[in-house]
Amino acid sequence: MWKIFLVLAVGFSIGFFGLIKDKQIKINSRLQTLWLLLLIFCMGVSIGRNGEVIQNLPALGGKALLFAVLAVVGSVAFVFILSKLFLEKEGEK
Repeated sequence: MWKIFLVLAVGFSIGFFGLIKDKQIKINSRLQTLWLLLLIFCMGVSIGRNGEVIQNLPALGGKALLFAVLAVVGSVAFVFILSKLFLEKEGEK
């Protein structure tokens, strides 16, 4: 686990101190997209090969849908409440 944090800290430091040029940032962005797509593909293969997950997919899908809907509703409600509390007070000043 410490290796992950070390690599993250090195990447953060390189970005924070501006040690990478604009052209390299564009290349990095494309590489990030490529590796993310590869990671999602590999996860899909792993899930598809796992018979237990496939058998429990109807139950897992319902729970996942409920969790996603509640997360979205909660986030929207939280942002709405915060915007009413803070943004209207700034507009009054």
